[in-house]
Amino acid sequence: MVEMTPKKRALLCFTGNKHKADRISCCDALTTATVEQMLAVKAPFPDAHKDVELAYRLAEAAWTIIGLEGFKLPFDLCIEAEALGCKINWGRIDRHPSVETPAFNDISEFKIPEKIIEKGRFPIKHKVEEKLRREYGDYLPIVNQVTGPFTVAGHIFGIERFLIWTKKKPIEQIKEVLMMIADINVEDSKEALRCGADIICIADPSATSDIISPQFFKEVLVPVYRSISRRLGAPIVLHICGNATAYLPYIPDTEVDAFSVDTQVNIAFAKQILGNRVAVAGGVPTISALLFGTPETVRKAVIDAISQGVDVVMPSCGIPPRTPTANFRALVEATKCMIYV
Repeated sequence: MVEMTPKKRALLCFTGNKHKADRISCCDALTTATVEQMLAVKAPFPDAHKDVELAYRLAEAAWTIIGLEGFKLPFDLCIEAEALGCKINWGRIDRHPSVETPAFNDISEFKIPEKIIEKGRFPIKHKVEEKLRREYGDYLPIVNQVTGPFTVAGHIFGIERFLIWTKKKPIEQIKEVLMMIADINVEDSKEALRCGADIICIADPSATSDIISPQFFKEVLVPVYRSISRRLGAPIVLHICGNATAYLPYIPDTEVDAFSVDTQVNIAFAKQILGNRVAVAGGVPTISALLFGTPETVRKAVIDAISQGVDVVMPSCGIPPRTPTANFRALVEATKCMIYV
């Protein structure tokens, strides 16, 4: 079989067609930036969050330093919150930005500014995507990540307060707010696709089963994700942190193409539930293997994930900034060596 371009391979694997690919893809749809990459290309956090050239160099390092088969932007989950008026703590070289103060005290105050994707750092992200596409053509895929509606709601209202509202306020009111945030995700993604992105990743870590019930996920979040899926003509990856096993029966109803699972979800079981309806991405533990393990630990995790049926090998969650380059590279090298039937 002729070796495919990483872009074609990723598009096949993320859409559940891995057996049409020459091998499993190792395109990371979550966080790719690490401190060692920042130092190697002289593009450290927090400056790389705010500058087009630095952001370009750091995004590019996923390929040039690690060998990951694609690019992913942005590096954090605060772009939407910042554009909606939250105060941001910019973190440091080994800590991602976080929301310091919410923007709204009540749902009744919430409104979306006009032309929101022209505000904050949205333009930086889209300019970098445009530059990557211009430089790399159609060889490597570009993943545009949006922060999922439930996580954004937690940012702009305060997560504890919003969780209380999900119990006390009319559920239709909660769903309406989440749909409004989904509109931002769609607007952002459409602009990203125009600028050269190929894949959309909805990262909604706060939608974990640790704090919301499978029933809420089914009744409220599934329609919200589906509304995003139906409006975008590109493969969509959904990532939710923690043990999302109880969500698996409802994932196909979101109409996403791939589900990125954390370490607590057994890949073989996820494949059994999802079948050929939704691809499964992940498989390499971010803490025990990538951050604190060795290249051999990572290689064993990759082999295990592929043997369980994973469609795309990538970290099980956002990569810790202090992850050693040798461990991260081992993920790519082990994936390239694996041949499957």
